[in-house]
Amino acid sequence: MVIMAIERTVIGSFPRWAESLDQAIADVVQVQLQYGIDVITDGEQRGGMIAYFEQIPGLERTGDKLKIAGTIEAMDDVEAFYKIRDYRTVKALLDRQGKSNVKVKITLTGPITLGISCLATDVGSARKYYQMKDREALYADCAAALAPIATRALDLGAYVQLDEPGFGFTAPELAKDVLNDLVSRLPSAAIDEEKVSVHVCGSLRGATLFDSLLALEVPILSLAFSGHEEQLNIDVISRQSLEEHNKRAGVGFISNVEVEDAKVALERLTRIAHKVGVENIAYLHPDCGFRSTAPDKVSAILDNMNKASGVFMQSA
Repeated sequence: MVIMAIERTVIGSFPRWAESLDQAIADVVQVQLQYGIDVITDGEQRGGMIAYFEQIPGLERTGDKLKIAGTIEAMDDVEAFYKIRDYRTVKALLDRQGKSNVKVKITLTGPITLGISCLATDVGSARKYYQMKDREALYADCAAALAPIATRALDLGAYVQLDEPGFGFTAPELAKDVLNDLVSRLPSAAIDEEKVSVHVCGSLRGATLFDSLLALEVPILSLAFSGHEEQLNIDVISRQSLEEHNKRAGVGFISNVEVEDAKVALERLTRIAHKVGVENIAYLHPDCGFRSTAPDKVSAILDNMNKASGVFMQSA
């Protein structure tokens, strides 16, 4: 059996470290390179995971949130989308450092989480365009709007992570179908080459949640194992379940909030690897993003993550 390489990554967001956008992105890139991250991100320096999508027709910004102000549609020019522009900024930074071979990931909020979040901002406005009892049309429109962005990202050479913390807050079968519809619109080669993943943080202990995730047509499921509830996810996953569904795991083995000792994180990672098999691990990463984490803690977490994962990969 050929064991594919395990890579270090992050979930996406970082605290804003500079007033200038370009400098903020440069700082995030440097800290990731410093601590051995193999698949880096732009750090989502423009705002939160929802506000980023204000350019999508039918969504309107209100404060740091978005509301539904029309039928959601795809952008006419995805080249102008913030994530595409910031990806190019990251690539240019890497090129200037002679590190053009470093992999870059674009994180996109998934259609379920995007739809739920925008709906919650202003239900009254949303009712003008979508039925509240049947949200399938809302989620489907979100998926159709996201697909061209994800496709363009993949065409440019980026990896794509679909963030779905809201996956468990709707009917699992519906969530699965909507995400699979989105994935079906993406280049099949990118799926085969493991360039697309889905990240779901939180507990997997719902009756059908993990089964629905396994049924997604993506090769990598990025999951959390470090928080109080998330540690119980180790009891849910298994080598058999991943292999039967041709999946590998992204393993959140260290907290994104608190600075855990590298030894503690290594022990947790070792337990997970024994449960799923080293060959079924694609990525090592923190549980979730760093949006609300103090900058000094971010550096300490990445340092300990680097140390623990280094020991693990040497012995794997």
